Amino acid sequence: MSLFRRRPDEALPLSRQKPVAEDVRREVEAHLELRAEELIAQGWEPEAARAESRRAFGEVGAIESECREITTRARRAQRRAELLDAFWQDLVYAGRVLRGAPGFAAAAILTLALGIGANTAIFSVVNGVLLRPLPYERPERLVDLVELHERGYASVPWTSFLDLQAQSRSFEALAEYGGGRGTIQGADEPVRAAVAPVSRDFFRVMRTRAWIGRLPGPGDHAEGAAPVAVVSYRFWRSHLGGDRDLSGKRLRGEFGFDVIGVLPPGFDFPGGTDIWHPLELNRQPTSRTAHNWPAIGRLKPGVSPRQAEEELRSIFRRIGESAGPDFDAVGARVTPLQELLTGSVRRPLFLLLGASALLLLAACTNLASTLLARGTARASELAIRTALGAGRLRIVRQVFTESLVIAVLGCAAGLLVASLLLRALLALAPVGLMRLGDARLDPWVLGFTVAVGLTTAVLFGLFPALRISDVDSGAAMREGARAGGGPRRQRLWSLLVSVEVALALVLLAGSGLMLRSFATVLGIDPGFRADSVLTVELDLPEREYPDVVRAVAFHDRALEALRRIPGVEAAGVSNVLPLGGDNPSGGIQVEGKALLPVGHPITGFAVYRLASTGYFEAMGMRIVRGRGLSEGDVAGAAPAIVVNEALAADGWPGQDPIGKRLRIGGMDGPGAEPWATVVGVVRNVPGSAVTSPARPTYYYSYRQLPYRARWMTAVIRTRVPPLSIAPQVRAALREIDPAVPAEFRTMEERLATSIADRRFTMAVLGAFAGAALLLAAVGIYGVVSYAVAQRTREIGIRIALGARPRTVARMVQGRAMLMVGVGIVLGIAGALALTRVMRSQLYEVSPTDPGTFAAAIVVLGAAGWLASWIPARRGTRVDPMVAIRTE
Repeated sequence: MSLFRRRPDEALPLSRQKPVAEDVRREVEAHLELRAEELIAQGWEPEAARAESRRAFGEVGAIESECREITTRARRAQRRAELLDAFWQDLVYAGRVLRGAPGFAAAAILTLALGIGANTAIFSVVNGVLLRPLPYERPERLVDLVELHERGYASVPWTSFLDLQAQSRSFEALAEYGGGRGTIQGADEPVRAAVAPVSRDFFRVMRTRAWIGRLPGPGDHAEGAAPVAVVSYRFWRSHLGGDRDLSGKRLRGEFGFDVIGVLPPGFDFPGGTDIWHPLELNRQPTSRTAHNWPAIGRLKPGVSPRQAEEELRSIFRRIGESAGPDFDAVGARVTPLQELLTGSVRRPLFLLLGASALLLLAACTNLASTLLARGTARASELAIRTALGAGRLRIVRQVFTESLVIAVLGCAAGLLVASLLLRALLALAPVGLMRLGDARLDPWVLGFTVAVGLTTAVLFGLFPALRISDVDSGAAMREGARAGGGPRRQRLWSLLVSVEVALALVLLAGSGLMLRSFATVLGIDPGFRADSVLTVELDLPEREYPDVVRAVAFHDRALEALRRIPGVEAAGVSNVLPLGGDNPSGGIQVEGKALLPVGHPITGFAVYRLASTGYFEAMGMRIVRGRGLSEGDVAGAAPAIVVNEALAADGWPGQDPIGKRLRIGGMDGPGAEPWATVVGVVRNVPGSAVTSPARPTYYYSYRQLPYRARWMTAVIRTRVPPLSIAPQVRAALREIDPAVPAEFRTMEERLATSIADRRFTMAVLGAFAGAALLLAAVGIYGVVSYAVAQRTREIGIRIALGARPRTVARMVQGRAMLMVGVGIVLGIAGALALTRVMRSQLYEVSPTDPGTFAAAIVVLGAAGWLASWIPARRGTRVDPMVAIRTE
């Protein structure tokens, strides 16, 4: 069966067949009439013959109903067969068409593969990080709780938490937990592991069971109880040998823990934790301003976070009436746990997903304009097929099938591209991006890819198919290929190219803003020098170093050994490094200032640091006034303190802080420390991120204030590549105490990690913008090339009449640049609207930055000029006589 003509013996199309009921009625009447005529011929009377015919035939209504059902089933089967046959033929024909134009087919498939692959890869990350539910039972009921204060929010103090646990009716269970890294002994070797103290109902909140052994019971969550712990599946496998017999397994850290259980594979809260132990083993502070532990809860069915907040506000109001000045909470905030864990990455990931959608739209627009141009070139062919009997619907279906084949092949190629892009994204993504390991090409992602593929087929295929099918067959057969290339269709191609240019400009402007923002971040002076610095985290085991005197002695010996290593310029230690993220703070009282509120021993808060001599030199932190910490700042000497510029400005505005005194709290207890004299002022350095504002900070010698001296990080400035001395550093530390593990990182690596999220967003958005720019250039090149081919005769005549090739080229390029200009105008409007959603991702760059927009316009204009110049120049080199004869 041909595509456009029906054989004489072929059944009529269903649209031309008579209704089933009418057909059956006529067939039955014809049968009855024929039998009656036979009886009349045998001598029967006409009336009697008709009566006998009906009697012998049976119940006419029932037989007609049965015949209608049979006929309907047959016609449905015929319809399915016709559709399948037509679809198969359309596929075969589409395959022949694409094989006849391999260059076009390959370009179209690769274009789609790029757009679909980018969307699939980004969606797989969004799905894994944001959309996939947390791997716990009924995760939507898990929430985080914090106190609200007039100055912000903070964790719920232990005493207030116990009140909430006793009085709240909105939660099935409430718990508090902590987290931090420490040295653990008793495994295959001393290791630094993430340890989380958790309160009694923690595992009830999380609704998890032990995979091996048991969980801590109520008796284990009591002060003075025998210390027990459960470990993660990965820790059990990597450090406990995967032995299912846990008897005798004992770990030594803050306590000596008996391992009583292993948690199921995949349980990972708080993220990265290796060991969980009862929080109640330590006596908890009773102060309602001791914000030490985060709180988590499981809502009861039917209770919303807002309802829980209202109840907690009422409880806090009652607590405030009886607790006095020690309590200053004004309310509570209840946040779904998944929202809390993914809140910082939600906007950047959705931004990238939107950018990938724009890239796909640009790819579809590119293909739509290409298909429309190809259809115009095929106007004569389609006109002939129309003259041979093909209707418009048949033409539309055939052309759309070609688009569908391209979409299916592009979808398959897009999965391969997505797999490669996903690997690149995982390698480029910031370290510690929550649940990044869940990003994979799973059935949900494959379903998304199929949906995107079908959508693209409609986007780039249906409209060109409808436009191509609208052809005047007579004009096309008389005029040849030029019949479909009139001004109306030229305007349509131009509009599609302008849309491509607009989409490219939106992505270029967005990536330009991210690039400028990233460059601004790189230009920030962090207040220290990250080059040639090696850091070594040192967590001293508490059982071996039960008092701070031994801890101080270890660090004294370690610093002496490190400074003797060849290639070391300076060495020091501190409890928290710049960009460390953990910013412990305490109260301070500046001498001579009134106490606020009355009776409270502090006037403000500041970040505190323990440090040693040599620390500022090793970090490259400049002392702007006075001196740094010295060897004379030891226990028993007059307390000396170094403050940063922010604290100096806050504590003594307009004055020289050297020689001034302050007293600190929050270390060994508020107001417990003596007055300390400010001996120096050091440059501000960021606490958790390069872009975060400097907080008031003071530095105390770890010898004079040894609290927290067991958790320190050594900083070593070298004259050689930092990691090259790591073996010597490890050997020196092992000689002092082989039970102390050492983890090495360069300061440059820490700095790079702090800006990795911005680099990730910038790199991905920049790649999408580059791809969109390439698609726009290809689209301009294709349309101009086709326009030149269509106007070969006109160009030949102009040249024959004396027009200079340069003038003709400018005329062709002028029309192309008009398309680019329209696209730029549309793109500016779109970019001004869409880049505003990037405001939170930018640093000291306006989302409407004129310089960035101007640069994007120049780049896009240059690409459009070059893409149009090549075919315009080639078109002006035709021989006028050959062009005229050919036409």
